Amino acid sequence: MAEKAPEATENSGVAAATAPPPEDHEKASGVEHEDAIGNVSDESTTDLHKRAGIAVIRQQHTIPTTGKRLPTSKWEYIFFCVFYFSNNGARESIEPITSPLTIPEAIGGNGGALRQALLNLQFPDGKVDWGGQVIPINSYLLDVTGILFAAQLVVLLIIGPYADYGNWRPWILIIAQTILYICQFAMCGMSRPDQWQSAQVLYVIGSLAANVATAFYAATFPGLVRDLPELIQSEHDVAEGAKSPADHEKLDSYERSKLYNLVNITGSALVVVTYAVAVGISAAIGYQTDDEKIKSYRVLMGYFGIITVICTVPFFIVQKHRPGQQLPDGAKWWLVGPQQVWSAMKSASKLKQCLLYLLAYFMLQETFGTYFNVTGILQNEIINYSPLMLNAMSLTADLAGGSGTVFVLLLQKKFRFSVKAGVFYGACMTLIPSLWGGIGYFTNTIGFHHVWEFWLVQVWNFQTAAWGSYQVTMISEVVPAPKAYMFFALFNTVGKTSGFIGPFISSAIIDRADGRTNAAYWFLFAMGSVGAISLYFVDTDKAKEDIARYLEREADELYSEQQREQAKQVEMEELNEKL
Repeated sequence: MAEKAPEATENSGVAAATAPPPEDHEKASGVEHEDAIGNVSDESTTDLHKRAGIAVIRQQHTIPTTGKRLPTSKWEYIFFCVFYFSNNGARESIEPITSPLTIPEAIGGNGGALRQALLNLQFPDGKVDWGGQVIPINSYLLDVTGILFAAQLVVLLIIGPYADYGNWRPWILIIAQTILYICQFAMCGMSRPDQWQSAQVLYVIGSLAANVATAFYAATFPGLVRDLPELIQSEHDVAEGAKSPADHEKLDSYERSKLYNLVNITGSALVVVTYAVAVGISAAIGYQTDDEKIKSYRVLMGYFGIITVICTVPFFIVQKHRPGQQLPDGAKWWLVGPQQVWSAMKSASKLKQCLLYLLAYFMLQETFGTYFNVTGILQNEIINYSPLMLNAMSLTADLAGGSGTVFVLLLQKKFRFSVKAGVFYGACMTLIPSLWGGIGYFTNTIGFHHVWEFWLVQVWNFQTAAWGSYQVTMISEVVPAPKAYMFFALFNTVGKTSGFIGPFISSAIIDRADGRTNAAYWFLFAMGSVGAISLYFVDTDKAKEDIARYLEREADELYSEQQREQAKQVEMEELNEKL
């Protein structure tokens, strides 16, 4: 946990560190700040790491904001980590942007396993009438998942561009999480096979809310880290010449990695404890008959729903409503979202590294996201929808994933490897299970045909933990800090698009393979390999330079000189208040 640095809790950042005495307010401008930090556009600065460090600081102070910087409190930091239980264990990870450590069909949350069990009881022959034709249940489930992702794509594209303005962003998370609470507890009432349609509706609504919450939860963390007192102090040290920009950039990158590693560790630890209790509940209720299985699902969903409320509400209470971008002079509120999107589109060719990671992210999400759905379907069939077995496997998965995250956190603390190195290793490890499943198309010896293989894949989470810990941090490496919500929505949209395309393509492949689900794994492995190769060529230092120049162009184009000067004056007044 970051400790509060002296004299850094109320100032606004680097500009304040170079402010003149109070009596010289009228002479204050951004010139002193720029001279002290350096100029990202200065090509005479041949050290790419130094220019990247300058860019990291400059992007924090280019776009005028709606208020003063709010240092991150200890309780915000702690409860942000605890909140992750909702993403990691209380619901199935149908879209693994931040939660690849859990198996895809956790007992709690939005009830994917329960709705699948009711569906199989209603249609024991394994066929369902869907879209005017009779198709296998597995194909139907993948189709529903694809439709869900399409809906999420639309919602995120609408909300994301507006979320960077003002200080209303926390309400998105609160509302989405509240809808998820309602769906979680409503699913507890689904007890009969003929209620499968209602269960599907609750599942889709709950999943939509859950993934909106996940997207904007992830977008929150870069701001929390960059407002840590020690990061604010580090910016001042750079301005005063006591620290190099490159050293500040390394600290900034490490602290972002550290927080998201701690998030994954905390989430896994909480899940291990709650799943251990869930295994006992399952054993006490029983799981030998269909009625016992359904009852076990319903009780456990209520149990996990209560824990979710306990783990998430405290963050809503302590979270600070941090300032966002100001509206440009003369801009209409309802138009700023499309205006921001258009500005980003015009600069797309200048954000090449961001686009390259977007491509890699798309490909890898295609692999890992659809892999979870396909494997979850096979797993439920092999273990015969046993709640006890499902919880035991979930427990193993989170023990392995949490242990793997602790391992990479300790390695990074010792060797300070880059975020890119961590995410690339994790990406390569995610390809192995898809290759394993693909082999199962040709043989029944291996390839997810046996219970022991599903135990093995839970343990493999030790290796894939690096992808879960660093993929989100990597997004924050290549997107503009003041526009985190729009760009995180973009990346989530791409993740949703991969989840939309992947299930439909996988469903078609399975149909053409006469219902042999393992055929889909070869498509996933090929896409993941392309993603890993693309990721290898991403240059994060160059990305940070691109971002700083993009923000400077937008500030010049959209904001008046008066707005920019007033924003600088606010930063300097914060220091004078402290003095």
